[in-house]
Amino acid sequence: MTIIHLKQRLTQFLDPVTLNQQAKCCKFMQRIRDIQPLQLVTSLIAAFSQGNTNSIAELQRQFNGMQLSEADFVAYKPFHNQLRKSAFPIFMERLTRMLMAQLMKQQQGKIPSKFRQFERILLHDGSSFAIHNHLKDEFPGRFSTVSPAAVECHVTMSLLEQTPVNMTIAADTLSEHGFRPAADTLRRQLLLADAGYLDQDYYHQIAQHGGYYLVRGKLTLNPTIVEARNGQGRLLPKLAGKKLKDVTRRDNRSDVLDMIVRSSKLRYRLVRRWFAPEKRFILWMTNLPRDEFNSTDIMLLYRSRWQVELLFKELKSHTNLRKFNTEQKAIVEGLIWSSLLTLILKRLIVNAAAPGLSLFKAAKNADVWFCPVVTAISQRALREIAHHLDWACQYLRRNAQPSQQSKSRQGNGLRDIYEHFNA
Repeated sequence: MTIIHLKQRLTQFLDPVTLNQQAKCCKFMQRIRDIQPLQLVTSLIAAFSQGNTNSIAELQRQFNGMQLSEADFVAYKPFHNQLRKSAFPIFMERLTRMLMAQLMKQQQGKIPSKFRQFERILLHDGSSFAIHNHLKDEFPGRFSTVSPAAVECHVTMSLLEQTPVNMTIAADTLSEHGFRPAADTLRRQLLLADAGYLDQDYYHQIAQHGGYYLVRGKLTLNPTIVEARNGQGRLLPKLAGKKLKDVTRRDNRSDVLDMIVRSSKLRYRLVRRWFAPEKRFILWMTNLPRDEFNSTDIMLLYRSRWQVELLFKELKSHTNLRKFNTEQKAIVEGLIWSSLLTLILKRLIVNAAAPGLSLFKAAKNADVWFCPVVTAISQRALREIAHHLDWACQYLRRNAQPSQQSKSRQGNGLRDIYEHFNA
């Protein structure tokens, strides 16, 4: 993506006319006065990109700091009143979903040919954090003594685009299963999830709708083995008909078993590996065909699910997804959407700068390369936007290269996974 194209993408999304229309459409701002949508949104993005904002007063100071003259400054009360509107989270959610939709089909890096059979590879997980105790009725927390109020953000992320495609904000006490992607929407898509989302009925529905899944299995699983092979693909006929838990290390010394199994609800593929350092088994459930994805492929592909964990780490450590000192539900929800919007915009520029850059390194010092771009957009300094974008891309190409991995961690990164499948 060229600098001109990148500038066009950003200025079209953060266009004052478009933002004004969206604000009026969701009844966030019926009359545009001192606090205009463009200046409000860009000030939130700039503040959140620095990852060290803890109060509404700091957001207000960031807003004033990005104005061209003192006449445009606003006091704390009108600023706070704007954020506490019930339409504020609706407005920020709408903007975030607009951007997510625009970034679909913009795949990052050299995509392995094996992955092209999937329309999308989705990673799904949730992460929770405490909020003000006064919100315990709206958002009750699981650990009521320590954190009476807490929210959980349920995020679905696209692996190939390296960007979120959906997010839902809910009380921490609600079951995670209610926020998974609907099975009937996953045709020709692959879903990766951890053991917390284990539900055989759900995965049966995914398969019935022409979708695929790869999920970490719980050690409580004990299906009947229909067919078993070792890691090299050699058939092990003696294991057929046995229960999984009856096959111990004493009975079979294969480090990897690649099996077709059946339970009362589902027939599926199960890969089991002996993890010697911790002296335990690890399980993966999937319906990916063995002739296209061997057991090594399955184990390596599942490692890419870690990208959604890194996304949450970036949100919490470098994009200000944290507890705010506010009792207003609308402010909490609106700022969560602001955090996600900031992350997506940062990643848009990083991925445009060069393929394979470290998103983590880029996120750590966004105040250096990202804030000048956002400030120029806020002030409609159109000539300066291209200059700041060009400098940001140069800076990222030099300072956000991935670090050399230690021997113990080599092969775990997304680039290594892609290289395996591209080999």
